[in-house]
Amino acid sequence: MQSAEWGRGDVRKISFYIEPFAPAGLFLLFFSWESAARTAVICSVLAHELSHLAAMKLCCGRVERVRITAFGISLGFSAPKTYGEELFVAAAGPLASFAFAALGHFCGGAFGGEAFSFSLFLGLINLLPFEGFDGGRIIFAAFAFLFGERTGACVCRALSYASLFAAWVLAVYIFFYSGVNFALLLFCAYIFVFTVIKKDCNFARKMVQ
Repeated sequence: MQSAEWGRGDVRKISFYIEPFAPAGLFLLFFSWESAARTAVICSVLAHELSHLAAMKLCCGRVERVRITAFGISLGFSAPKTYGEELFVAAAGPLASFAFAALGHFCGGAFGGEAFSFSLFLGLINLLPFEGFDGGRIIFAAFAFLFGERTGACVCRALSYASLFAAWVLAVYIFFYSGVNFALLLFCAYIFVFTVIKKDCNFARKMVQ
């Protein structure tokens, strides 16, 4: 549901959006997880998103959207001026997640172990070639720079659908093999809604090379 919009004029307006699945994710985070895991998750998400923000600021961009999802916070930025900037901003998040995972590994302890696991998971998940994910943005920017925006968008869309189909097949196999593990099925359903049904997740934009 759309919660709020604020700002001065259209130039600085920031939209705030809460996804329907977000309350369930927040409930699990604050009431089902131990304090070390909860703190590690929050720090990991902040490290990921703040790295995106820092990269965008280096490119003289600004925040346009704040989205609360079942998996954390997602920031939407103004369109980068070049495909190189798009790739730089998209790659900053996963790189920060891997760096934070390494930090957690060296720190050790309950918090370090949780930070390592979740940050590594967050970085890998965001590199999946789904539209709207960092991996999809990187693929789009690279192919758009080399072969043009239309080709970049087509390649990204094709890889997104192919990856989603493979994930569905794997999810169904795991569900019937284990009988109880349906987490991947829920994740695939979320991705399906995010990439296929909601057309507002199309991030292809006009940028100069």
